[in-house]
Amino acid sequence: MTTGDTSGAIDRLVEEAGRTNFRDSSYKVGVVYSMSYSNAIVAIYDYDRESAGGLPKGGFLMAAKQEGDESFVLLRILGEARLPAASSNDVTREQAVQSTANEKPWPEALEAWSKDRLSLHGLECRILGTFQVDAQGNRRFAEDTDNYYAVSDLMVWKPDASTLNLIVNHTHRSNPIDAEGAEVPVGVTRFAAAERGATVAEVNLKVTDLLQRRTVYFGMSRSGKSNAIKVTAEQIYRLRTANPQLRIGQLIFDPNGEYAQDNPQDGPGLHRVHETLGLQRVEEVETFGLYIPDSDPERKLMKINFYGNEIPPEWEQNLVEDALEQLLQGQEIIREEMAGVTAIYTRSFRDVDLSIPEEVTNEHSPRVRYRRSLLAYQAALHAAGLKPPHWLPNVSGLFSKDFVDAIRNSGRYAVAAQIIDEANKTSNRISWSQLESLFRNIGQFISDGDSGYAEFNGQSKAKSSSGEDWAEPRLANLLQIFRYSNGPRSFQNVQIQHSGGIETDFATLVMDNLEEGKLVIVDQSTGGPQQNERAAERIMRRVFETQQERFRSAVAQGGMDVISNHVLVYVEEAHNLLPAANVRDALRTIWARTAKEGSKMNLGMVLATQAPSSIMSEILSETDNCILAYLNSARERRVVGEYMDFEDFLEQIGQVSEPGFVRIRTLSRAYTVPMQFKRFRLDLPQLAAS
Repeated sequence: MTTGDTSGAIDRLVEEAGRTNFRDSSYKVGVVYSMSYSNAIVAIYDYDRESAGGLPKGGFLMAAKQEGDESFVLLRILGEARLPAASSNDVTREQAVQSTANEKPWPEALEAWSKDRLSLHGLECRILGTFQVDAQGNRRFAEDTDNYYAVSDLMVWKPDASTLNLIVNHTHRSNPIDAEGAEVPVGVTRFAAAERGATVAEVNLKVTDLLQRRTVYFGMSRSGKSNAIKVTAEQIYRLRTANPQLRIGQLIFDPNGEYAQDNPQDGPGLHRVHETLGLQRVEEVETFGLYIPDSDPERKLMKINFYGNEIPPEWEQNLVEDALEQLLQGQEIIREEMAGVTAIYTRSFRDVDLSIPEEVTNEHSPRVRYRRSLLAYQAALHAAGLKPPHWLPNVSGLFSKDFVDAIRNSGRYAVAAQIIDEANKTSNRISWSQLESLFRNIGQFISDGDSGYAEFNGQSKAKSSSGEDWAEPRLANLLQIFRYSNGPRSFQNVQIQHSGGIETDFATLVMDNLEEGKLVIVDQSTGGPQQNERAAERIMRRVFETQQERFRSAVAQGGMDVISNHVLVYVEEAHNLLPAANVRDALRTIWARTAKEGSKMNLGMVLATQAPSSIMSEILSETDNCILAYLNSARERRVVGEYMDFEDFLEQIGQVSEPGFVRIRTLSRAYTVPMQFKRFRLDLPQLAAS
């Protein structure tokens, strides 16, 4: 919907109500006393203030000539202002108080003319801009004034409901994503917590303003941030009903499980939003988590298979890379888990590089050595207690007859030879327990100076074209973990992130679902902080890289489609996942890159936190949509006061803590609107029937 369309619709509402002139329908409350290009002082009598139903701080006023066109200067009330006669009025007021001696209200001691004089007060107002009417009769808003007005000509009105509707919902800035049904009501105007019987208007949110953009929800716990996100996510989901192209993939990191489950606060959770449209969950919604609760049997496990998948018999590079993807990701997690180890044998295991070497593609010997190292690593996983996958290890072609004879003749480690002999008699498959025993004995055979390995190794090097030890450095370092019986215990805590039955990385599954336009909720209520941080970062990296590749491909074909292939990411408790604002190299993190580069990739981000100072200024300076709730910290309020026009509301957001009472500023709007967000409630058919 264009600016003109929005204004035209509002004007039609005005006409239907029989009110075509804001002067006739609004409340005249005073006059402009003085005015500059940025501020104005308005003189108002108490009687007019009361007749208009009050003039709350942050409320809108309109300044215009007594007669003329429909143009007006839009004002926002900042606070009281002392008029020049205030000092003499103070003296008169004090004398009246003294004369009544607290026996009756002091105004009763004054003459009528004195009461009138003392009832005149001043309001300081911010000039937000000018509403004008163009040649086609459409409303247009300019964010300044084109004149230093003669204040003697300007009267002041408080808007009625229809004019307030125009003010709070006027679309000022263009949005390239034009979609039917994008303007949705999310609440009503609210200028003060103490308002009683005030004139209100529905506040619409153009939900497409969030696509490709940065959005922040700031507020203390229990101030309504989650409720606002649920309302927003529901409405973005509903865009698909009017425009099938706008199946927006939405990804929500849910720290408390309130999006992915029914709960006492909301009733049916957001994960059931598809039911409101009569659609099947399998095509619309996916949830992920560390556990599958009885209440959500369709949930996908947010774990990976640290063993990876089995390498195909015929070496094909892309198939091998796919098979080892989870193994290599699991190794990164183990490295982080072992970051603090000090023993040489554990550090040696931790620092091994298991990425696929270039030379294994076309050469047999390097491929054999690499496969042997992979099995040694997988044997260590089994020793650490990680449940193995359903397939069995294959040792075909990995051990020569000379090696098997050498370890058989060692005596103490001959069990390794027996395991290999048994495998050669069958299908070259062995159990995972046998694999652990095999490499534990091989490791001890290599490290034992009296085992006979040194002699075998010398003969092996003499025959080898490369001149390498049989146990090349990669394998030797991996086998160090078996040097002591408790070696594998150094990383056994990763068991909670592992599942041997998973064939596809959950980060890949998340992205696949987003590409299908699903609502994806990642329940992080059961994991530890570090575990949740790692999982969220891996998912975010996969999303970013996929959208980045899609963007590059689109550029090569002529440009990115602004309507389709959108992804919107919601990060609750963003201070727990995003890097701290003052961390070195913070801008290189996947979160910062997404916030700064995501727009061109059809990738939007919504950040919710109670600590605005935790968000990097580089991100805040490029934020298009802001919703501000209660913040009890003066320091945090100062942060938000540096952006847009939020300085006008700092006192209120530090004073009023009612949930859902927010100040909202979006891409399409030219100024901030105070409002009360509506309560999130899913209208499910079965609930309505009951």
